[in-house]
Amino acid sequence: MSEIIYDLVFDPGHGGADPGAVGPTTKEKNNALILAKKTAAILVFTDRFRVKFTRDVDKDFCTPAPYNEDMDLKNRVKVANALSGKAFVSFHNNSAVGKAYGNEVYAAASGGEGEKLAKAIRARMATLGMADRGVKFYPWYVCKWTDMPAVLVEYGFINSEESVILDKMDQAALTIAQGIGDYFGVNVNAAKKEDEIMDAILMFSDEDYWAAKDVSAKSGGIAMFVRQGVARTIPADAMKAKHLIVIGGASVGHTNETLLSGNTKYDTAKAVGKYLG
Repeated sequence: MSEIIYDLVFDPGHGGADPGAVGPTTKEKNNALILAKKTAAILVFTDRFRVKFTRDVDKDFCTPAPYNEDMDLKNRVKVANALSGKAFVSFHNNSAVGKAYGNEVYAAASGGEGEKLAKAIRARMATLGMADRGVKFYPWYVCKWTDMPAVLVEYGFINSEESVILDKMDQAALTIAQGIGDYFGVNVNAAKKEDEIMDAILMFSDEDYWAAKDVSAKSGGIAMFVRQGVARTIPADAMKAKHLIVIGGASVGHTNETLLSGNTKYDTAKAVGKYLG
């Protein structure tokens, strides 16, 4: 008898015209997308989960209309319910007027499967070495109106502990994945498939070669790919990488992607320079 495969819906909070909370160097919308993709990659590698995203690029849910929070939330939930899954997880960074620290996991109300999922994730996140703010209850729109057990994860306070959020991103993804696994009775670890490419670089064109070479050298000489032809087709092997660094052009929707791009080639060069430090 084959093992059950569970469908999940991941919702990286905010996006597009809505940056979410803003830290010294990063925005919540981007951190949430990275964390969601890293968590998804770990779960998918177990071969027991399929993960669908309300968004896998930087966008809000109002386009082409101007951004409006109510419209964004309603459309976001419509997308989530259309995707359908056994659980819904919304990813966020927290923020406060003053200094505040730690992680908390929300369910819409006490009792039921949402609380069980929140408790499972919170128990794992408590091992991160960050302040544990526990499980909380609040009728966030995305938790209240989704047609599946739903939680909202607040990973760190971007205004107080941005450096910790960035440093522990991989560990946080693993603990969230493990908490989800615990809820479904699936053992989740960070093991990779035997044929997995660990890291790779995807260039938009040959013009990005020297930047890609520098990034590759910094990472110990990792594989480099270039989008092919007029259509900029993405080589299949690039998408097999555990971590894909995209230089130039738009996101390719990889589950663990670092995007070094801008509106112009000069913006891309700046992004690469910042990455190289």
